[in-house]
Amino acid sequence: MRTSTAAWLAALALSALPGTASAWIYPEHRDIAVAGVQQLPPGDREVFDALWAEARKALPSRLCASPSAGDQGLKPGCIDFAAFPAMSGDHSCSPREVAQRTLPSAWIMDVARIGAETKRNLQKASDRDQMLSAIAVQNLDLQAADTEYVSRAGANNSHFLLPRIDNDAGTYMRNAVKEGAPLNAMGLYLQYHMAALELAQRYASSPPPPAERPAAALRILVAEGYALHWLEDTYASGHVVGTWGSDAWRKGTHDYYNEFGFDSVTWGGEPAILFGDSHMRPADLRRASAALERSLEQLVSALRPGDELGRLATAFGRPAAEIFAFDSCKEELQPSVAGLDTLGRHFTTVVMAMPVPGRGEGDVHLPRFREELGPFVGAFASATGNLGWGGFGTDVAQFYGSLSAGIRLGFGAESLTGSVGTGLIFVDAGITMQSAQTNPCDAGPVCSVLGTSSYFPRVPARTGLRLDLRLPFWLIPGDMLLLGPILALVSPSALSSVGVAAASGGLIPYEQGFPVGVGTLQVVIGREVDTVLYGYLSDVVILTPVGPPPEPQSIYGAAKLRSIALNFPILEWTPFRTFATQLVFATVLQFGFGVEIPFTSPVVFPEGFGNAAIGPSYNFFLRAQFDGRYFFGSRDDLAPPR
Repeated sequence: MRTSTAAWLAALALSALPGTASAWIYPEHRDIAVAGVQQLPPGDREVFDALWAEARKALPSRLCASPSAGDQGLKPGCIDFAAFPAMSGDHSCSPREVAQRTLPSAWIMDVARIGAETKRNLQKASDRDQMLSAIAVQNLDLQAADTEYVSRAGANNSHFLLPRIDNDAGTYMRNAVKEGAPLNAMGLYLQYHMAALELAQRYASSPPPPAERPAAALRILVAEGYALHWLEDTYASGHVVGTWGSDAWRKGTHDYYNEFGFDSVTWGGEPAILFGDSHMRPADLRRASAALERSLEQLVSALRPGDELGRLATAFGRPAAEIFAFDSCKEELQPSVAGLDTLGRHFTTVVMAMPVPGRGEGDVHLPRFREELGPFVGAFASATGNLGWGGFGTDVAQFYGSLSAGIRLGFGAESLTGSVGTGLIFVDAGITMQSAQTNPCDAGPVCSVLGTSSYFPRVPARTGLRLDLRLPFWLIPGDMLLLGPILALVSPSALSSVGVAAASGGLIPYEQGFPVGVGTLQVVIGREVDTVLYGYLSDVVILTPVGPPPEPQSIYGAAKLRSIALNFPILEWTPFRTFATQLVFATVLQFGFGVEIPFTSPVVFPEGFGNAAIGPSYNFFLRAQFDGRYFFGSRDDLAPPR
């Protein structure tokens, strides 16, 4: 159990990474590039189109006729250059992977389709809940299409800007690019961009043979497209404010500023209100596309023999062939560089238009926010009404109720799934106090003995030990207990894929929560079971037939009842729920069914009758439950400057 649970939690933790690592979502990356290509001056656009036409010969069935194909509808039939930044970084780890694996693959067309559908769903969203739901559906669909989507973003903060230590743009650029600096968006942009310029200059100065020109042209465009992904990331608000601390604080801060914006300023002193992933505004599009257009102008210039920046690129650092294979997902430090002072004037315009990044940990920083992610301890209290039949008496339905309270320990990831209750795992323990179960006694010899059932309840009020388990599943309830440890050993990428799907509603996502105007509704059958053990905390004596067959009703006696009650929620409604820093409070209504199975029940009166023959009883229940959770971890928002 510990091994499988650890594997499951590892998969769930990995599912945090797309939200904390990637910046603009696929359609936003592509929209920025579409606008940037279209803004190229006519002469530069002609050169760029010619390079694209040459590169297209390498993959004519996959690449579009135009490098900027515009609106492709909900089912794109080809990949244009504008999609290169979108597939870079998030759906590949190096330009070489883009060229050799991503572009030729069948699944990249599914990614393009999902991007188009997500753009439409976000445009149609009329409120915040619908927007968050569209984002959650996108992440689940992307993981299904690209099985390595989650596991790519593992070891670094490459999609984020390096925190600044002073207010000098030149110093910041040198710190971001210098060898040994943590991988960061500006540093990676310059590395891949300079590699693209080197490839372009060599293409122009020493033209390859005609048969090799399409592949060479494609390498130039793939390298530049990969560079542009990181350039675009530098304009996303959640990637400007800085990142440190645990996943919960990093993601919470990232998501907050992406959604609600950040009042910033560029290195050139121009005020700028920024938004981020899934929340791009027209001003964000203008700023990012203008930067992309300037980068493409440099690429076009490098396609001319003797271009100054193109020549400087050949001595910038590692050879372009090495940077072409440089893994932005797994590497942690910037590679070697040279001639930064000489290059500075070529990038002054680019850098001065970039937003000024926030300061780092231990420095004065913007307010930080936490997400519901990580282990928690909590408490619950519930009131349940039951309609039961069978087992302990007649087949006449009877009403009874219970009160429960206890503590729980679990792992929450509801902020990742975008759906209340889906990414929730817990075990809990408590007590249940159940009211008496009575049967009507209208006629017959037994009634003359027992009198009214009010004085002789068939099952008296009792107290039991309650134990609960909630665990998302992929295909069938409980399958993650088996799949978790197996996939952890065989295929971690498959584990992350299965884990994300399970946490988000399952392979068939009918258990994904959805807003209903007041709160959230979710099908939860198979995700949760609570058990109550009766007769262990105190004796439970019931009146039951003990007569011999074939007339058991001829004699009634008293028997000690020990049993286990299993309750399975079917439908869950959460009308009220709030989260503040590390605390969650929620009101939950559940409808479900239950069964109580008796164990050995010895007859205590009259003597000599052995064990009573008692069958299972069944019930439907309606439960109102109040939950409180406290997430473990330090308070990043209260960390004072050092």
